[in-house]
Amino acid sequence: MISESPTPKAAFHPRTAAHRDKGLGKLRLRDAAAMAVGGMIGGGIFSVLGVTVALAGHLAVGSFIIGGAIAMVTAHSFAALSIRAGRSGGLFVYLHNAGYPRTGSYISWLLMFGYLIALAVYGFTFGHYAAHAFGLPGAFANGFAALILLVFLGINLRGVGASALSEDVVVLIKVAVLALISAIGFAHFSPERLAPPDDKGLAGVIIASASIFVAYEGFELLCYDYDDLLKPRWTLPRALYLSVAMVTLVYVTVTIGSQMLVSDSVIVAQKEVAFAAAGQAALGPAGYWIASLGALLAASSAINATLFSTARQMHEIALAKELPAVFARSRAGLPVPALVFLAVFGASFAMLPDITALLTFGSAVFLAVFGATNLLACLVLSGFWPRLFSGTGFLACLGALVVLVVQLILHDQATLLLIGGSMATVSALRLAFAWHRKRNPPNGAAAA
Repeated sequence: MISESPTPKAAFHPRTAAHRDKGLGKLRLRDAAAMAVGGMIGGGIFSVLGVTVALAGHLAVGSFIIGGAIAMVTAHSFAALSIRAGRSGGLFVYLHNAGYPRTGSYISWLLMFGYLIALAVYGFTFGHYAAHAFGLPGAFANGFAALILLVFLGINLRGVGASALSEDVVVLIKVAVLALISAIGFAHFSPERLAPPDDKGLAGVIIASASIFVAYEGFELLCYDYDDLLKPRWTLPRALYLSVAMVTLVYVTVTIGSQMLVSDSVIVAQKEVAFAAAGQAALGPAGYWIASLGALLAASSAINATLFSTARQMHEIALAKELPAVFARSRAGLPVPALVFLAVFGASFAMLPDITALLTFGSAVFLAVFGATNLLACLVLSGFWPRLFSGTGFLACLGALVVLVVQLILHDQATLLLIGGSMATVSALRLAFAWHRKRNPPNGAAAA
């Protein structure tokens, strides 16, 4: 029977849940950094390599450096706000603590929608790598995408023990795969392959950095497990900075290594499975399968972690009366309605025909949310330098979002309409929910 009563504070990441179950104590720096690295690489380079090269050309690495810089400044804001709050929580908690409950409620809706799109990106990546690996036509990619989301829905519905898969092993395998193929690419380094370096111009680099920013989403999940970190005031900021730096280095290394192995035209032509092409060029058929396996494992891990954490976030926010009451329901301590909602709608968005639209969609949402995080930090933190860093992060996110919108207006009105329509729908649903709550206050109390 479904219970309406609040459940004990949940772990928001499978690795945290595994530590609790095994009695391993608090998460150390290396544990926390590995969680954040795994979250970002999960769908990152495997999904965005082809799109980045298509937009930025030979200077694709510049796009990842810009994205990494924005992520690093945003990591500073998340760390400072978490330490200021002194407990587990994300932007929803920070905004409420700062006296912006309505903004916090709306941002929480937007953030949940962003994670739903991230799920779709990971499902799309898994589906296309799986279909390509088995030589099946593109129509099968949609089937694989829906199947993997349903598989992990079933795993998560079995409980924390089932969904707390070995993140250590998965992170190690996918980083090893990326390192192996990139090392072979660097062994064949030739500057002529990147000549002229500005073949797409600086504008292409900036546009690409905005379009693929979703590849850096994931580090912020550490803030939800603040209470499970060993010496969190010391561990959290270091884990965030270390993970963003490591992932940026991985993205830069993999991009250059891939460009040494195959031409940009091949990467662009096979953008949905670009890394598999690099793997084949590095090691033949074995490299193709190794790269494909790495992509499938990375996408699977990202789906599991995102489904696990986002469903619990939705449950916690619903318990705070800021999401519909259905998401506050649980069965045997599991946020069943939230899990089903995320899996079904994530699979639906994974059916979009082009990875570029999905990446742009996700990047727009997270640039907006991370921009709000930086702005809040700039407003509430004390000290010149912390406020300067956060203010710079806000302007960077805002600038990237403006670049993205202008690019869509000029070249992809269909995706712009999809993003705008979806944002308008989320806003309308939030307003309808607020209106309903005002007319029917929870527990007879006045609505906020």
